[in-house]
Formats: sequence, C-alpha cells, structure tokens
Amino acid sequence: MHFEQNVTHPVQRPRETSFPLPGNVISWSDSKNFFPHAQIQEQIAINRGSGALGLFLLFCLVGSSLAQSASVDPTPQKTDSLGDSLRHSEGKEIHIFYIHGIGSDGPNDYDSLPLRISICAYLKDCTSPAGTPIGEWDYADQDQFQPDAPVPKLEYMDDQVWKSADEWRASAPYAIHFQLTRANGQNLYVDELNWWPLTFSLKCRQIIASDASFVAPNKARIKTCSRREANLTVPQRFKSYDWIPPEEATRMAQLPPKGARANRELKTGLMDWGFSDAVLALGPLRLYVLDGIRQLILKSQGDSRAAGVSDSIPRPVDQEFIIVSHSLGSYLIFSALDINQTTTKTTTVQQSGNRFEQVLERTSMVFFFANQLRLLELASLDGPTDRNLATHLESWGKLRCDYLKSKPGASQGCRPPRITALNDPSDLLTWTVPNLPGVEVENYTVKNSTRWFWIIENPTKAHNNYARDKRAIRQMLQSHSEANN
Repeated sequence: MHFEQNVTHPVQRPRETSFPLPGNVISWSDSKNFFPHAQIQEQIAINRGSGALGLFLLFCLVGSSLAQSASVDPTPQKTDSLGDSLRHSEGKEIHIFYIHGIGSDGPNDYDSLPLRISICAYLKDCTSPAGTPIGEWDYADQDQFQPDAPVPKLEYMDDQVWKSADEWRASAPYAIHFQLTRANGQNLYVDELNWWPLTFSLKCRQIIASDASFVAPNKARIKTCSRREANLTVPQRFKSYDWIPPEEATRMAQLPPKGARANRELKTGLMDWGFSDAVLALGPLRLYVLDGIRQLILKSQGDSRAAGVSDSIPRPVDQEFIIVSHSLGSYLIFSALDINQTTTKTTTVQQSGNRFEQVLERTSMVFFFANQLRLLELASLDGPTDRNLATHLESWGKLRCDYLKSKPGASQGCRPPRITALNDPSDLLTWTVPNLPGVEVENYTVKNSTRWFWIIENPTKAHNNYARDKRAIRQMLQSHSEANN
C-alpha cells in the first residue's frame, strides 16, 4: 500500500541502485523505463512525503530506538526455492499467483511489475524485461458478478453502497495474466489478482470524502476516486470509476487543511486508505472479495492455453502453483482456496468440484511480503472457522502431503509445504508468522530502505519495497546449490 501522497516537499530524484543476484546484476536505473508514467508520478508523490512523516516518527521513536541494540534473526536452514522450481521444472507449467495487499491505488498500481522485473533479471533469458500480458483483463463474471446481476443491497449507515448497475459492474475483481517467455527455458506465468475494486465505493465516498473537510483533502486519493475510464476491450466493465463526481472532487481538493501535517498524512494515508481494507475484509464485504478471488483463480488456470479466457475443462496435472502475496493478500487468498464445511456455498464453490483442492495440493511454496497473520487472527479465537487463517494453512499442509504421498514411488512420509515470510522490522504493518502444524515456516528479516542512525526508516518504503529489496529477491530466487557456494 501507499501511506500518503499529498505533500509539497521538493522532489528528489531516486538514487540509482544496483544489487547482485546469483550470476548477474540488476540495475533499477535500467528497469525504470518499464514502469508506466502514472506510477513514476505516484512514486514522486511518495518521495515528497517522506520528510514530514519521517520527522513525526522520529519524535515518536527516538527515545526507545536509542535504547535498543540491533538484532538479526539467525539464518534458517536453506531449502528449495522458486529458483529451484524454475531450474528443475520437469515439464511442469509454473504459475505464480500474485495478490496485492491493503491500500492499492487502483489500475495504475502495477503491483506485480517489480516482481516480474526481478524474476526476469534473475533468469537472464526473458525475451521481455517484465513479461507480456496475455489476453484482456479477466473479470469475475459468475454469480453476483455477472454483468446483468442485481446490485447487492449492502448499506452503510442507511446509504446503499452501490447505487446503480454500472457502479456494481465497476466493482468486479479482475486478473491480469502475464507470460514470461524465456529463450532457454520453459515459460513462466504470473497471474495478478486484483480485489481492490470492491472497496473503492466505500473508501472514496465514506472515508476520503468525509476527511477532506474534517482533516485535509488528500489530492492524490481524490483524483483516483474521481476518474472514470471504461475498459474498451471488455464490454460493460471499467478500469476506473468516478465514485466522487469530478466537480465535487475539484471542490474537495481546494478545501483548507485542518489537522497537523504529519498526523493528517498518517490519517488519510495509513488509516483512511490502508487500514480500512483490513476492516472491510473482516466484515460482510469479505464474502464478495473471496468469491471474486475464487473466480479469478479458476480463470487463471487456463490462461496459458486460452490467453486468459475461462476454461471449464479441469487443468492438467502438470501445473505447479506458487503464491506470492503482499500484506493482507495472504489472509485473503488462503481463505478463498480452502473450501470446507464452513464455507458459504456460492455457485462458484458448488460448481468448482475439487479444483481448489487441486490448486492447494500443487502449491509447493508461498512467499509473504509482509503479513498481518498475528494481528488478524485476534479476530478468530473460537477455533476452526472460515475466518481462521491458521486453519486454512493447516488444510493446505494436509492436502499437499496427501498429494505427494499419492505419487508413484513416493515414500510414506512427505516434506511439508513452506511459507517464507519476508519481514522488515521497520515495517509498521507486518509481523512474523508463528509455527503452524503441517507447514514449514521460515521468517527472514530484510531491510527495504535506509535506516537513518537506526532511528527512522521511511515507512512507505519499508512496507512497499519487498519486491525491490535485494535480500528478499535473492531469498526467493536463489537455489539451494547457489546458497551453499
């Protein structure tokens, strides 16, 4: 997520950074041309705010920071990695499900782009530096997400959340499928799952609009909330929608600020735009988010054969799945994949058969770029429920083990699937993953940005830069044999 964007500090040009990976060097100055202009502008806005936010946190943290000494997690035993899967695919078709976390900035966020660039830099034989999209945007379009489906009757303080058919159609989750074509190896597929459209009506109208007059107008968020763009290649769908009318957005942007500068940046960024997603994920909207993600996963299984078009034929057994999730995404994707007796039986679930189980049993590893497992599990104290992520992860471990033992020549034992949790201790929105039955958990400490005198690290970069951090990428992509050299 992005914490804030509406400030007036002088723009600083990002420093060109290079870091080594096994056998090659990636330079982010070389890759900057692959990021769209909108994202560059967004990054400039982020850099502008680091001064005020850093000053605020400096006063809050300086006392305790100076009293503490640095600690580093012991390096756990190295195990198989994404790099090993790519080097020894044995004919399997490898798909990476990438799911974003809280505070997405919509269609111009390009969440999976840094990850795809880093993977291609490691492989060194991608024909395109970040892969190429295949097919059109793939929308959830079954059950309540059908273009002609009735608008849900959810209300927020007696105000209907979606007021028209167009608004509901603009809220459908979607996937973008990318193919990383390789000159000397099998193609790799990245399926970017976007659930953010379901949250924008509430966040834009009820939170951003209200705080514009109460705290301060966040001009970047207001602009995101007031731009309509139809998806010309997919009938009745939108890339962005004007939840705040443009004329109202113009008025809001001119309102005078009232809150203290550092406080208002935290309020309109971290709380209004980011933490509100976590609250929505625990309420009634959660059922829509999970069903949308399920539909996108089913569609993604056929993207290599049909360029993103849904395929009703069960996928072949030669597919392997790897999950890379950022922030809240880890909580959502496992809740979506684990279908059990407590799961709401939507049409998507009823007609899927055992396809979600097939995805889980063929998911060999998971990477968490920041996670809120310890925090969100505070809401699941009553034992196994559809909201208990620990239960979902244990189900994954059992399905994976049973699948491995069913293969010809397999032993009676099996190696549990692995979660690699990458966490920056200066990230305000991540916690370590506890030990879980049936799953191998490895917590790695990374540093996503410069720590100034061990007192302050830019909190935006601490939370957002996992896919750009050299230690995080090396941890994902370095093979077992390379680690021992």
